[in-house]
Amino acid sequence: GPGPVLLGMSRRKLALKYHPDKNPDDPSAAERFKEINSAHATLSDEDKRRLYDQYGSLGLYVAEQFGDDAVKHYFLMSKWWFLLSLPLRALALCWGILTCCCCCCCCFFCCGTCCPPKEDESYKYVDPKDLEAQM
Repeated sequence: GPGPVLLGMSRRKLALKYHPDKNPDDPSAAERFKEINSAHATLSDEDKRRLYDQYGSLGLYVAEQFGDDAVKHYFLMSKWWFLLSLPLRALALCWGILTCCCCCCCCFFCCGTCCPPKEDESYKYVDPKDLEAQM
C-alpha cells in the first residue's frame, strides 16, 4: 500500500478540496470530508488496516463494537457450515439431557473411570482402644 507520506499528501489534497468551509453550498462535501478523515484514520492505523483488508468495513464495525479479538470469532460463527451445525448441536444437547446418555462423552463419570475412589470399608481406621475392648 501507499506509504505514510503519500497517504498524508493524498488526504490533505482531498480534505482541502472537500472541506465544508470551502464548499458551504454543497452538503455532500461535508459527508465526503468525513469519509476522507475516516479512511485516513483506518489506513494510518496498522491494526485497523489489517482488519479492513481481511474483513472489510463490517470487520471494522465489529471491532469497534466488540473489540479486535471478537472479529475472528464473529466471522467464524457466521459461516454457513457453522450455522447449519447449530440444530445438530442443539439436538445432541437435548438428547443428552433427556436420556442422561452422553455416549461416554461425559468423562466416563457414569462408568466410574474418572470418579473419585470410594472408600473401602476393609481399610477403615480402627482405634486401638476399640480393639482392646473387643478382646
